[in-house]
Amino acid sequence: MRKRELAGHLQRTEAIEIGSLLLADPEMTEAAGVAVRRIDGVRCLGVRAVDDGFVNRALGFGTIAEATGALLARIERHYASLGRPSRIAIATGFVPLAAIRLLERSGYAPQPETAELIYLYDRRSLPVARAVAGLVIERVRAGDADVYARVAYTSFAERGEPFRLALHALIRRRANDRMLQAYLGRVDGEPAATGWIFDARPVGGLGNGSVLPAFRGRGIQSAMIVHRIRAGRQRGFDLFFAQTQNPPSAHNLEDLGWRLLYREVDWVKR
Repeated sequence: MRKRELAGHLQRTEAIEIGSLLLADPEMTEAAGVAVRRIDGVRCLGVRAVDDGFVNRALGFGTIAEATGALLARIERHYASLGRPSRIAIATGFVPLAAIRLLERSGYAPQPETAELIYLYDRRSLPVARAVAGLVIERVRAGDADVYARVAYTSFAERGEPFRLALHALIRRRANDRMLQAYLGRVDGEPAATGWIFDARPVGGLGNGSVLPAFRGRGIQSAMIVHRIRAGRQRGFDLFFAQTQNPPSAHNLEDLGWRLLYREVDWVKR
């Protein structure tokens, strides 16, 4: 698979995960002015009421779709309609140089502080994590939405209460469907960790990995990652996606054989 094509699959996976959260609750979606749109394959995330670049950016420019001036103009019009600056998430090193030159000529500049580390697991062998005493990992069902959202929110509280509500809605509505498998890790019966895998064929998208502070340092996050890869392999996935800005999480991924594929940096029109 070509580099650009591979990066396109991963950016599509990322957009599916984030977009699913944004669209999880119809009432919240309408109130916040969520606008998730595809423009020539590019996945444009947008939320009128939230001033956060992470949920207001276009994924796939130069990877999913060829980077052209006409495409860029359409993306800019979309974000202008939302009252948001045009923001393009670039898979650094995986888009043609011509795409970068186009952005520069069009008044865009990179924001290095936004960099997301995008990881790929494509080894034939399955990773192995050390055993964690008392850990049981169970598939989450719709009735587990409250406990799942509470545990996951602890690690992402900076995203605010709407994030917890979106998690709750996503699990309640989607936990039993084909596209999402969510997992709760319990230690001696106590909820301790969360994580999901999305079916974004040909990629399995790992995300929402969290461990409650009282249970950190025991190898639980690594065990949750391995469990989801094994579940994905059973469903036929050979490629797996993960992203993080957190150094300990990056370390755990690399210890299990994941490789850092690229840094994803937002380019914003000045």
